[in-house]
Amino acid sequence: MAAYFGAQQVGQRADELLDERARSIATAVDRRVQTYIEKTYALRGFFEVDEPVTHREFERFMAGQRVRERYPGALSFGYAEVSRPGDRAAFTRRVDHDAQVSGLPYPRFAIRPNARRPVSVVVTHVHPVVGLEAAYGFDLLSEAARRTAVNGARDRGRPTATAPLVFVTEREPERRDDVKGVLAMLPIYEGDDQLPPARDRRRLLRGVTYTAIRFPDLLSDIASEDDDLELYDVGSVDAIPGRIRAGDEAFNARGGADAAARDPERSRVTELQVAGRRWALYYATGRPLVSATERAIPWLIATLGLVVSLLAGGVVHVLATSQRRAQALADQMTVELKRSNEELERFAFLASHDLQQPLRTVSGFVQLLEHQYGHELDDAAKEYIAHALRGTKQMGTLIDDLLAYSRVSRDDRPLSPVALDEAWDAAVDQLKATIEDSGAVVERGSLPVVDGDRSQLVQVFANLIGNAVKYRGEAPPEVTADAQRVNGVWEIAVRDNGIGIDPEDHERIFEMFRRLHTDDEIEGTGVGLALAKRIVERSGGDIHVESRRGAGSKFVIVMPPSKGQERR
Repeated sequence: MAAYFGAQQVGQRADELLDERARSIATAVDRRVQTYIEKTYALRGFFEVDEPVTHREFERFMAGQRVRERYPGALSFGYAEVSRPGDRAAFTRRVDHDAQVSGLPYPRFAIRPNARRPVSVVVTHVHPVVGLEAAYGFDLLSEAARRTAVNGARDRGRPTATAPLVFVTEREPERRDDVKGVLAMLPIYEGDDQLPPARDRRRLLRGVTYTAIRFPDLLSDIASEDDDLELYDVGSVDAIPGRIRAGDEAFNARGGADAAARDPERSRVTELQVAGRRWALYYATGRPLVSATERAIPWLIATLGLVVSLLAGGVVHVLATSQRRAQALADQMTVELKRSNEELERFAFLASHDLQQPLRTVSGFVQLLEHQYGHELDDAAKEYIAHALRGTKQMGTLIDDLLAYSRVSRDDRPLSPVALDEAWDAAVDQLKATIEDSGAVVERGSLPVVDGDRSQLVQVFANLIGNAVKYRGEAPPEVTADAQRVNGVWEIAVRDNGIGIDPEDHERIFEMFRRLHTDDEIEGTGVGLALAKRIVERSGGDIHVESRRGAGSKFVIVMPPSKGQERR
């Protein structure tokens, strides 16, 4: 896709350059032709004087214009005067006499090709003279294309160009059909008003100034040698808009115009309006418009894309193979870990269960020793016995907690809806004596129904309430529980006013056997909160603490709602 779009961009760039080049050449052609036509206005101002302009005055004026240097493509400039019936002989004598006395190389003046026409528009002044003698005395009304242009200029009052024609001044008769051009004419009327009413223009026409534009010279230096230029005349601007049609002949063609250059994708046609005529300029180029580097960009992108694709395919293959191997290894490790965990849990259950009997035996014999021989023992021996009994009691509690912890993992009974109101009340009943002895106030709000094991959830609440009483401050313990629905789950909060927990210990208190106090300070095994966390996680929930030292604690149990309750 990147290579495709790159090629599109290169093609678009080439089209933009082709459009720009075609517009530039068309603008150059139009500007050059308009400059020649503007020259006819200067000539009209020169010939508007009341007295006839002499040939010597005309030549002096035109010599200062440096026509050959400044106007490439302009074959000649001149003036053609109207000759009306009745003054033909006087008109001929006046023009011939002035030309002969000027000292310029004008031939003898004679109206051509038909001196008997009642009205003629005859070329009386031409520059340069040398090489253009054939134009001198030529009647512009004697030929259809020239006559149409003279009449159009007369009636429109504006510059008017002929259709393409062959100039009478071409010296090589055998090439006349190949070398064409146009005459652009501007009318001169009698009087000061050079745009009289349309009804008077035929009567007041005095003559026309003109410029002869030779097409091969006009386009000689407009474009490079590799470009193909063709000019077509497609009709008058007053007619139906024209266009180049199959079979139309260009009145000027320059360039090879080979098959590649005629490709529509590599050529443009621009329309020009020139002195009442519509021209079509065909431009094509056989040379590349974009650089070789730009043309190579799509191929470079495609090559890089192929390399990247191959590399990506190799990486994907390696990753897929590695993923399969990793997945197989993970599955194997999972099986091994599950088996190890099961063996460890079974060992913990058996060890804790089997340790109960010898521990009870030790405790029983120590108590029997104290009962039968206590009166014979000194105070130190009695203190040793007390330490032994306290240690066996703590060991028994630890074994009981460990046994309960292992049972949670081994319990595969399905979860069922549990009303946490009832679980809380059951936990309070279990701790009734402890609560009364401590003077604690234990209260709850309305608690939800969740899926879990009732006895285990009772154990969770009993652990949290017991810890609140055990880790109390100087004030009587206060323990409350409430619940709220947040983002589709239940958050059950158990708050107390105890000694609080340092934030850096919030995660540690849920680890097995992790205690923040020694037995001399507060008795405990470090299993209670780990057991509570395991029970909550088995029920699909989570538990965390929010607390700081000296400000009480808030244990938050996050539980999903009971699926059975949700369906109801």
